[in-house]
Amino acid sequence: MVWTPNLVVAARNLFWLPFRAVLTFFEWLTKILVAAVLVGLVGVLALGAYFYFVKSNQPMQIDPRYARSLPPEGLTFRELWQDRFAGWTKLEEQNYQSGKWKLRYACRLGVLYWFVPYQIVAPTLRIYYARFRPGTPMAEIAVHGFKGMIAPDNLNLIDALWWQFENETWYYWVEDPLCDLPPPKRPAQASP
Repeated sequence: MVWTPNLVVAARNLFWLPFRAVLTFFEWLTKILVAAVLVGLVGVLALGAYFYFVKSNQPMQIDPRYARSLPPEGLTFRELWQDRFAGWTKLEEQNYQSGKWKLRYACRLGVLYWFVPYQIVAPTLRIYYARFRPGTPMAEIAVHGFKGMIAPDNLNLIDALWWQFENETWYYWVEDPLCDLPPPKRPAQASP
């Protein structure tokens, strides 16, 4: 058999065909994964913007079954955080000036350290396991491990996430307060 240039090219192409197929598959897979990550990131940013601009400006809805104290009438999520940070700042300064604390920003650093696991990850996992994996051991831990505080089933997923964030925020930063701040008071409203 005589190997002509066309036959050599055909044999070379046949040899490399499986490798090129694998590379093409991974190229498409990479594009799909990048697109999925971008869509997921846009979705998370949109949800965060909705929570920040819409939900955090509405009066808090704390479930009285899980709270020792309730927020003042009309207190919003943003007002709660403003109250907490103002109180922590005052407390930190007093304790630092008196020599009781060696670190000036102890409360705020503690909040920042625990914010992501306590305020974002834990409530999201509780809702996920309670709604999408009921009856599993993790669902039982999620429901019973946090005083049974799970968003009601009649709420849609986004409202359930907000309910969980809001009620757990109240529990962590008011009911079981870091740095022992008293329950918040609603700021005085400006007269028209």
